[in-house]
Amino acid sequence: MIAGLLINFFELVAFLVGIYYYRKNKSQPTFYLVWFLGITVFSELFSWYAYFVKTGFLHFLKDTPFETNYWWANIYSLLSYLFYINYFKWYLSSKKSISILNIASIVFLVVSLFEIIFSSGFFTRFMSISNILGTLFVFLSISVYYLELLKSDQILQVQRTLPFYVSIGALIFHLSSTPLFIYSSYYSNSIDPGFVRLYRLIIFGINFLLYSIYIAGFLICLRTKDPYFHKKNF
Repeated sequence: MIAGLLINFFELVAFLVGIYYYRKNKSQPTFYLVWFLGITVFSELFSWYAYFVKTGFLHFLKDTPFETNYWWANIYSLLSYLFYINYFKWYLSSKKSISILNIASIVFLVVSLFEIIFSSGFFTRFMSISNILGTLFVFLSISVYYLELLKSDQILQVQRTLPFYVSIGALIFHLSSTPLFIYSSYYSNSIDPGFVRLYRLIIFGINFLLYSIYIAGFLICLRTKDPYFHKKNF
């Protein structure tokens, strides 16, 4: 419980620092990034309802599909993957690359909706196909962003650009968390308490790292002029 509250705290700090950064460096991608962080804070706080089901405070949800918060986590994951796929698209100049990511977004959305509709695990586990495909498309989006970055003058001042820090955090988080999310529903304290302890420790670590990178990125870029912001009119 304490680890979960600490993660919520880091998320909230990242959101508040993001708001402050946006007030100083307004751009459309940053606006959506800050909104996404706000949605993340709300989503994480809302998901605590499952804890109160266990304690009996929300006993009327016991033995219903809403007893656990997997359904909510699956909805948030869908929005999260779509956000990251499209976030890096806003920093691309190549129409071909933008088209590829647009197609990736549509494919991911269609596949995810099919899995939600036709899979029986929407309320009981993380959606494995959506998580794997979403991670692959986030990796694709960041790879396309890196490739275009290498071909441009922006590479000389990459440490001053916010999407660079977002890309590092997103890569670490998704590549580390996806395998754990997929297998977490198959384990419990009664089956493998060692895995549960390891799962919680790693999840806490990668969340701490993710939001620390975001906070650092906001603060570092706050002291410099965003070259993308001055290059493009968002």
